[in-house]
Amino acid sequence: MLCQVPRKLGMSEGEFYPRYLQGHGSLVRNHARAMGFLRYVQTHRIALPQIDNFTAGQTWRTPLDGQSELWWDSWESMERALASPEGGEASAILEVDEREFTETSNVSGFVAQEEVVLDISDGSPPGFGTAVKIVIDIWKRPDLSTAEFSARWRAQHADLVRQHAAALGICKYVQNHRDPAAKFDFAELRGWQPAPDGVTEMWWPSSEAMSWALTSPEAVAAVAAIRLDEEEFVLPSLTRAFAAKEHSIFDYIGATSVV
Repeated sequence: MLCQVPRKLGMSEGEFYPRYLQGHGSLVRNHARAMGFLRYVQTHRIALPQIDNFTAGQTWRTPLDGQSELWWDSWESMERALASPEGGEASAILEVDEREFTETSNVSGFVAQEEVVLDISDGSPPGFGTAVKIVIDIWKRPDLSTAEFSARWRAQHADLVRQHAAALGICKYVQNHRDPAAKFDFAELRGWQPAPDGVTEMWWPSSEAMSWALTSPEAVAAVAAIRLDEEEFVLPSLTRAFAAKEHSIFDYIGATSVV
């Protein structure tokens, strides 16, 4: 499951990120068994001037402050954990804690299928090394069905990004699609804001590599071509993007089919 995380109104970034990482991260780890979690990653927004070049001229929305990624090994294990007395109690504890540091009226999330389109990284686990990424929350054009949107994104658009990967300098590209086997809508169930239709993640080996990639003439041309293609299936007025660093809280088994 991917959750879009905004900090509580009135809370500074200096207060929010340690509370999110250390306080909530430890609490989730303590209740991982009851909740059936296999892996938990936090993505924290970071201030990088390079992101201004990437978003320049766009009518995108203001980005949120972070993203949580939670893995189960299957829908069945998720449902079993959440339906158990232990899982229900743990879920309630986590929800109460979330209210202490997040703006719950603006939280969202969805159960996703993670698709790694490109990976030429060194294989380091999330949270290690100097790697940074851009997270882009996207909503489909209203005239497209979810199936049409996903097909267009994972086919022609994925191929286009692969073609421009060298110019962009990226070492990894991941698409997170809504799981078509989803039996319920988490955002609707929790009373959250409507979730994005997908989340794009693009990695660079370092912030310096990102800086070069987003300012070189080759990269500028590549970004222009990718954005032109996005207009065929994405609604730009709802798009959000931010530069980020991953923090791996725990990873007991590794990435699995449900996130």
